[in-house]
Amino acid sequence: EEAAKVFLDADIDLLGNESQTVGPPEAPMAVHKILLRRDIAAHWGYDNYNQFATDYYHYRDYPLDDSRAYLDQISLELVDSDRQVKQPGIWDDGFSSTTEAQTYAYVEEMAKAMGGTVKEAFDLMDQAGLYDIAYGENKYPSSFELYLTSYREPFIFMSPSLTSYDHLTFAHEFGHFCNDYASGGSYVGVDVLEFFSQGMEYLSLCYVDNSEHLTKMKMADSLCLYVEQAAFASFEMQMYDIPSEDLSVEALVSLYDQVALAYGFESVGYDPREFVTITHFYTNPLYVFSYVVSNDAALQLYQLEQESPGAGLQCFEDNLDTQESYFLSFLDTAGLESPFAADRIETVKETFEGFFGG
Repeated sequence: EEAAKVFLDADIDLLGNESQTVGPPEAPMAVHKILLRRDIAAHWGYDNYNQFATDYYHYRDYPLDDSRAYLDQISLELVDSDRQVKQPGIWDDGFSSTTEAQTYAYVEEMAKAMGGTVKEAFDLMDQAGLYDIAYGENKYPSSFELYLTSYREPFIFMSPSLTSYDHLTFAHEFGHFCNDYASGGSYVGVDVLEFFSQGMEYLSLCYVDNSEHLTKMKMADSLCLYVEQAAFASFEMQMYDIPSEDLSVEALVSLYDQVALAYGFESVGYDPREFVTITHFYTNPLYVFSYVVSNDAALQLYQLEQESPGAGLQCFEDNLDTQESYFLSFLDTAGLESPFAADRIETVKETFEGFFGG
C-alpha cells in the first residue's frame, strides 16, 4: 500500500495542482489511479489516456489500432500452442539447481564465443566488478541493469533463484549492459531497449555448449510471454476505456476475467483478481506491450542465427550503439520485420509448432 501511494504521488506530479476530478481518496487504488491518469491525459490535451501514455512514455511510432489488432491476432493464433506447452515436464530441466559460479560461467562462455563488443563489455564488467548476482535472503527480489551516470558505466543487479533460469536472467540483463556500454548510456525507447536484453537470451542459446535444456525452456517461456503479456496488455488498454461512471473494482475483475479466458488462462488456473499483483499497471503504464513486440524482434535474431550461423549475432552487434528511439524505424534500419506485418504471427506460430510439434 505504501508503494502504491508513492506511485500515485508520481502521477500527481505530472498533473500539477489544477484538477480535482480524480475521485475521493478512499477509492480503491486501481480505480483511483485510472481516474487520475485520465485527468492527466486531459491536462496535457489528450482525450484518451492510452494515447497519452503511448506518446509521453514510450515514443511508439505505430498507432494504437495496430497494437490492438496485433493483440487480437495473438489470441487467435497462439493460445492453443501455449496451452500445449503449459505442461510441467517442459519446465523441469530449466528449473534445476544451479550456483552463482555456474550462472556467471554461462554468460562468460557466451561472451567469449561471441567476441567483439560483447566480449569487451563482459571484460569491463568482470574487471570492474560491475555486477551483483549473489544470493541473499533479504535481497531486493528483482533483477535489473542501470547506467551509473556518476561512473559512466552500466551495472547489473540480480536477485537469483538458484535455478538454471538464472542463466537466462543474467544473459538478459547483460544484453542491457552491452547496449549501455556500446552507446555510452542508452536513451532509446522501451521497445528498442528490450530488444537487446531478450535478444541476448536467444543468442546465448546458440553460443553456449550443452544448452539444449535451456533452449527448450526458453522457447516455452517465449511462447508464454507472447500470450500472457499480450493478455496483460489487452486488459490494460481496455481498462482505461471503461466509462468513468461504470468504473469499479467489480468492473475491472469482470474485464480481467473476460480477457484471461480469451487468452487461455484457464488451462493453468487463475484468479480474476490477480491483476492487482502486476506492478507495471501501477508503475509503468502501457509498458507490458513492449515485452511482446520486442520479444518478436528478438526471436528474429534466433531465427537468423538458425538459418545462417553468425547472422543473428552480426545484426545484434551492428545495432548495439543505436540512438534510434522509434521501434519500427529501428527494425527497418536493422533489416528486421515488423511484428505487425501481415504474416508475421503465422511465421511465429510455425516456429513454435516446428520446435514443439504442431
